[in-house]
Amino acid sequence: MGCNLRDLTTPHAVELHDFDGQRIAVDAFLIAYQFITSLRSRGSGQDGGPLRDANGHPVSHLMGFLDRATAMVEAGIDPVFVFDGRPHELKSDTLAERKKRKIEAKEKWDAAVDAEDWDTAQKLGSQIASFTPEMVAETRKMLDLLGIANIEAPMEAEGASAVRCARGEVAAVASQDWDTLLYGAPVMVRNLVSHGTKKFGRVVKAERVYLKELLDDHGITHEQLVDLGIMVGTDFHPGIKGIGPKTGLKLIREHGTLEEICIVKKIEVPEKLDEIRSLFLNHPTSDTPLPDSTMCDEQGLREMLVEGHNFSERRMTRAMNRMHNVGRLRTTGQTSLFDF
Repeated sequence: MGCNLRDLTTPHAVELHDFDGQRIAVDAFLIAYQFITSLRSRGSGQDGGPLRDANGHPVSHLMGFLDRATAMVEAGIDPVFVFDGRPHELKSDTLAERKKRKIEAKEKWDAAVDAEDWDTAQKLGSQIASFTPEMVAETRKMLDLLGIANIEAPMEAEGASAVRCARGEVAAVASQDWDTLLYGAPVMVRNLVSHGTKKFGRVVKAERVYLKELLDDHGITHEQLVDLGIMVGTDFHPGIKGIGPKTGLKLIREHGTLEEICIVKKIEVPEKLDEIRSLFLNHPTSDTPLPDSTMCDEQGLREMLVEGHNFSERRMTRAMNRMHNVGRLRTTGQTSLFDF
């Protein structure tokens, strides 16, 4: 999730229709985990794992993407789902720690299932969630059938999306990861995919955050924001102990750079600092134009989801009606502007 900059930002509540006609890059991996951890088997005798079809194949991710992606399209949004590419070696410690926690949770989960302690198993279910390469591939296949654009980033999805946004290829980046601002996204949207759902008894609202507003409000540059983020802690560096966002902001405004702060605090400058900075300030991305949206292939979707994964007619009808409402559902002999 990167560093938490919430206390330094001024989020603006928005509705889905506020993005009508806009192309939005969506950080696919983070929302995939939202779907997998929220759409789980619950109740008496259930193990808290992902929902599965009749053959035992996980389908929570497909259900989540189908519902929320079509809701965005119906609201007039043209989403581009961006999937993570190969992680940088500087992220290896973060990934290793996540893997360790998941292994420990899996051992506890297995023991709970063996003991038929379903309450404990369901509590641990979200901690063992995985979005495997196979699940990624079938998610992208479903998006292709929906006619919804999707790409793989060279490295970090939110980083590549931020660069695309700065270029003007998309209007905003939808992500829960505050590092999106460190990567330089002019506009970040949080909770876009979960907008309107309930969490802890409250309705979740989408929020728009402007990078320029954040920088202007605190009198710092983008480069200084990156240094602040490194001090607080990112996926590429654990941060400096005892420094949170507000303390980091005070220090960066007083001393200007992370090197100067380290001199004053008499601490070592983080290893590979320039490389970490470059990952945020010059994140790798492709020059290939983003793919266009196309028409939804209802027959192909039904073969994949209804015949292949036991999706209900009610679920399919809701999604297809949304695509039909905006002229994105292909029927026999039908043509539209998307065909030309």
